[in-house]
Amino acid sequence: LEAARSSSWAETIRNRVPRPELSKSILDLQRASWLSLLNLDPEAVGLDIGSGYGAITHALACSLGRVISVEAVPERIEFTQERLRQERINNVELLQASATALPIAEDSCDLAVVNGVLEWVGEWDLEGDARTAQLRFLSRVYRLLKSNGVLLVGIENRFGYGSFLGARDHSGLRYTNLVPRRCATWLLRRNTSPHYRTTLNLRREYRTLTYSARGLRKLLSEAGFQSVVFYWADPGYNEPYSLVPLDSPQLVKERLLETLNHPGALKGNKWRKNVKRTLAKLGIFPWFIPDFVVLARKGYQQESIDDELYRRELESRGQNDKGPAREQKLALCVYTHPFHSKVTVTARDHVSGRHLLVAKVHLPAPRPASNTEREFVNLSLVSEHLNTRPDLLISVPRPIRSFRRGKTLYNLEAAAHGTQFSRLVREPRYFDDLGRVERDFGRVVEASLQVTAALESLAALSSIDPTCYELPSDETSPPELCRRVEELRYFRGSSDNSRVSFVQHGDFSVENVFLDRETGRIEIIDWTDAGRGFPPLYDIFLLFCSSAYLQNSHNRRRVLTHDEFWMASFEDLFLSERKMALVVRRLLLAACDRLKIPPEQLRALLVEFLIIRMNFCRLHSNPTLQRICRQQLDLLLEPRGERLLRPPAS
Repeated sequence: LEAARSSSWAETIRNRVPRPELSKSILDLQRASWLSLLNLDPEAVGLDIGSGYGAITHALACSLGRVISVEAVPERIEFTQERLRQERINNVELLQASATALPIAEDSCDLAVVNGVLEWVGEWDLEGDARTAQLRFLSRVYRLLKSNGVLLVGIENRFGYGSFLGARDHSGLRYTNLVPRRCATWLLRRNTSPHYRTTLNLRREYRTLTYSARGLRKLLSEAGFQSVVFYWADPGYNEPYSLVPLDSPQLVKERLLETLNHPGALKGNKWRKNVKRTLAKLGIFPWFIPDFVVLARKGYQQESIDDELYRRELESRGQNDKGPAREQKLALCVYTHPFHSKVTVTARDHVSGRHLLVAKVHLPAPRPASNTEREFVNLSLVSEHLNTRPDLLISVPRPIRSFRRGKTLYNLEAAAHGTQFSRLVREPRYFDDLGRVERDFGRVVEASLQVTAALESLAALSSIDPTCYELPSDETSPPELCRRVEELRYFRGSSDNSRVSFVQHGDFSVENVFLDRETGRIEIIDWTDAGRGFPPLYDIFLLFCSSAYLQNSHNRRRVLTHDEFWMASFEDLFLSERKMALVVRRLLLAACDRLKIPPEQLRALLVEFLIIRMNFCRLHSNPTLQRICRQQLDLLLEPRGERLLRPPAS
């Protein structure tokens, strides 16, 4: 606390909290990503119960008119007070009080947040059994809300699959949440192994109750909440970077398979992934998801809590082709990343999963966010320009409109057509068929070249930030290594105007490309980083890096760390003699030929790509990817980096 007062609160957390997941939970405002679903009035009053170190309070204060933050621990209240003072936030009322004795007037709040709190209420209120204490608490919160108020609950699923694999329950023991409550109390009283949670429970009574979706819905209903929507919060309710409605099994299955096929899933055990795939095929995985985010509205309402804004937009645009919009149930899914100011909300048909509308919701950020307006402007410019080129097989989503609601910016666009390229390349054993791989990547590389050629005459696109050309300082790198980088790079010094640069997309990853196999068209999304000044092949390098290719990844016995995986992928793609590396080299040389770039400049161009990519990671607050790009740059400077210049075999 004293360190936060004498310097920066955020730097204090980064320097003094050793566990990355704990520091992220304090720093990251995307813990409140669900705000993008609520469509609250800018003058709404929010209540954060059990606010901890103030991350959710901070996020609410940036979006709402007034926030009441309740926390029982005085040191946490003082820390949050200092945090808000440094951020110049003055619309928060801090209260030191127990969650079971809230000193707040009834019918005064538009939103109440109970994140990671409900399960502990039974230990704070010892009158009667634990469920009665939780019901008493929820009934009190119900009375605090206005007539159209919303309750948000973040909590674990009692039957989450992690519990079956031995994860500790809130009691400090394993499996106590799975057995009947009386059995759990018996296990607590029989336990002799020390754990800080069991030592705090002097009565040795099991009172940290969690619920299945059915059980929690019943509890909320008894408290008065009738309109309830459950979301699967992935990876958890404290990191709600993906929210998928639980009553849409097709979307849950789709998200699960996407997660299992993602490169990060390589950390898991193969048999566990196979169990999850089996649960998905049987249609019962929603019963076993780990964490819920629950939205409950006071009183009964036929409409979903959160879809009114999107439904009105679909009605006005005539997007519904299956009868009146009021008869078509929408499913809203949320996707974002840690520390981002943008949340992507996709409105989809509840039954078929068909994409109907995409909203890029820019939540107010504590620092100036220059990219919020830029994305929609770039999309509109590119869309209008490409409409004059019907001969091209590339397109972009149709921009609909951009508007502000209070401090929140909404950019609405039509859903992209086709299959997301990332889903193709991350299918199991996709890279086993190198002929198909070369055809698919060849089409996407051709699309990248068409983008560059088509947009070169679009003068309205701005140039990238000049600081992106600077080599980021790194105290661990010796001076001779930095000199070597400067000698090899494509742009040698700010005064060198002899090198050609291009207009490029800037974030041409496999996630941002959609392939329509019926029409042969390729649709490209997310134009935030588009601009002038990129080195040749920048988009193509990014495309290959984002593919997450790894030779024989399904046969590897040793589990790679996150950094090891991306380093191995980079080496297998660019610096090896493997068959996939030869495919990459052939496509790169063909692109060089099209752009009239000497092939011997490939290594310099890849160096320049990594430097600019590091700076983009810095601007987007992504230190992990910035560190990996630096390691890849060091690898490229080694003698094996010259392999990129070798001509591939036919």
